[in-house]
Amino acid sequence: MLGIVQKKGNPDYLSGRLIIYAKILSENLNEENSPFAGMVKNGLLVIESEFQSGDFLKKLIQRNLGGSGDFSELIEHLREMGADLPDNVDPESMRERLEEISHMEVVPVPAKVIFSNSEQDILKEEADIYFIGEFQGLNHAHMSITSLSILYQARYREQVNAEERKYINDVLAQIEDGGITDVAHLQESGAFLTEKGTLDTFVGNLQELLTAQVVPFLLYETEDEESYEKRIKRFYEFMKPYPQQDDIHQIDETIRELRADFKNAKARRRLELLVQKVSAIYHEEFEKLADLQKELENLE
Repeated sequence: MLGIVQKKGNPDYLSGRLIIYAKILSENLNEENSPFAGMVKNGLLVIESEFQSGDFLKKLIQRNLGGSGDFSELIEHLREMGADLPDNVDPESMRERLEEISHMEVVPVPAKVIFSNSEQDILKEEADIYFIGEFQGLNHAHMSITSLSILYQARYREQVNAEERKYINDVLAQIEDGGITDVAHLQESGAFLTEKGTLDTFVGNLQELLTAQVVPFLLYETEDEESYEKRIKRFYEFMKPYPQQDDIHQIDETIRELRADFKNAKARRRLELLVQKVSAIYHEEFEKLADLQKELENLE
């Protein structure tokens, strides 16, 4: 459309990182009376923008709800942000107010110029990349890039808002059904995991859930293989949103090793490290990953 070509990325699911470039045909850039002349290198004007939301709403809910099913701290936080919440707020009212908050989070993100030696170098970047065409005039190129940036941000925000609405509905549905994954509640009820819900709607400490509930259940309290397969299948479903699925497969394989040989010290240590790694990634404690990965590799 209008000569715009998407060179990289999924048009149906935007990444939130945008690169737009244009080819400038003018041979007199240094003489051109334009504030953008210094932004061009090798005939390319390249602009980058970051629009990632950072899972603001999800982290807010996880931080304040903390797996307890109690919205009191979250409600207070939203009131501090200016949300008009009634004293006896119910889940439906909370759903409506959280959706309003998600719609309020539209903050323009400034673009920055990046310099590339060639079109091939641009396409090495991990981003949604658009070629907007060839231009004689720098001002027209800049106008086109700015317009596409605004359209991209609107589409990306629409995508994020849809995901946030789904997340809100999933969390509140679990609260209404008593399905929040909480370690204390699970231990009290004797259940392995709740029948519904995934890591996307988990609001507690993941390492605590794995070490105090999941691993002991699979290792000690699941005697026959049929029960194990049923429970490990539910665990895979719960952990499906986790970005490095090989870690989950390794947890499964290591538990199977320990079920066959309970005294396997190497497998036991590997399981401990895998649980710590999964939790560190989930809670974004990235400073722990290098040491954990190194020790895992040394075990092999």
